Amino acid sequence: MLNHMPLHVRRLFCVSLLIGLCMQAPISSRAQEGPASEADRLMQSGAAAVRQGKPAEAEHDFRLAIAADPHSANAWLGLGMSLLRENEPEPAQEALKQAIVDDPQIHGARMFLGIVDYQRNDFDEAVALLRAEAALEPDNPEVLTWIGIVELAAGHPEQATAPLDHAATLQPRDLSILYYQGRAHTLMAQSVYQKLFDLGPNSWQMHRAMGEVYSQSKQPEKAIAEFQAALAKQPNDPDLYQNIGDEDQRLSRFDEATKAYEQALKIHPGDGPALYNLGKIQVQTGDPKQGVTLLQQAAEAHAPAAPVSFYLGVGLSKVGRDAEAAQWLEKSLASDPSPFLRRSAWFELARVYRKLNRPEDAAKAVAELKKLDAASSANPSSAGSSPEP
Repeated sequence: MLNHMPLHVRRLFCVSLLIGLCMQAPISSRAQEGPASEADRLMQSGAAAVRQGKPAEAEHDFRLAIAADPHSANAWLGLGMSLLRENEPEPAQEALKQAIVDDPQIHGARMFLGIVDYQRNDFDEAVALLRAEAALEPDNPEVLTWIGIVELAAGHPEQATAPLDHAATLQPRDLSILYYQGRAHTLMAQSVYQKLFDLGPNSWQMHRAMGEVYSQSKQPEKAIAEFQAALAKQPNDPDLYQNIGDEDQRLSRFDEATKAYEQALKIHPGDGPALYNLGKIQVQTGDPKQGVTLLQQAAEAHAPAAPVSFYLGVGLSKVGRDAEAAQWLEKSLASDPSPFLRRSAWFELARVYRKLNRPEDAAKAVAELKKLDAASSANPSSAGSSPEP
């Protein structure tokens, strides 16, 4: 059974075997001597053999434990897991089913029965068993991951996303879980887009979706064309103007971006992102004083705090209001900025502190810059290259 699994699934299966045995309640020590205490000793020996990767020895110990205590659900479970590791699915199933008979609340048996059914492509039965296991252990990431794996294999990504999302919340750094979570959401998105295309291939929604795809793949010209096609069918949608403005910014076409954001504001006055982008463009390439006014309005409209604070600080510095600039730049650093904005804020603060005759603060800012540069050299992927529009 095991040899026919994909390598990444096989590794997860082996991990699950170990976790399945370890998650059982510790075997209680009994004061009296006799068959029960002998079964406990054999259980401990079998568990150690499983952990050492010796399934044949584990099977031997678990069988002796069952002979000493025929109704030990844990011994039946251990035997089932040992047999699975030995690629003996049929006798393993019988052992796991007996574990459930002896203790209907036992943890792990249904999960491994579900894995056997998954390997046999009996996805319906596998999902039923795994979801029954999840009812006993709603926060077990292994069980949740296996539900996701089986639902994906059955062609049901929409049923896989919730358990995998939950598993990722429980173990956010597990690469296997992240892989399956990403795959489930990708397949789900593909399915939705296919349905959208089937129902409305020339709809404004389809053009917008295609624009977003081109935007994510860094093809701004194609993205703009799709957003404009959507706008022709949905002329009063401020988000479409925002999208066009964002793509024009990426192409450094600031006049066109400004017109797009102004159109968004006409449709939705007081829109925070539009005010932010207009203010940012003015601070960078136009009238900083006007940019400061727009960014102050964006802050009042609750636009994203870190970018607004940063560009407001830059704009205030450009119009000679350095004390206020320092306050806004410091505020941007306190608002969890992107790596690009964090470095840019310290760079601007070093300059502003010097203008304010604050040499100690300027030295601190330079030191922070050096730390960030050293960290980005050690891990280039952590450094941002440009701010988001």
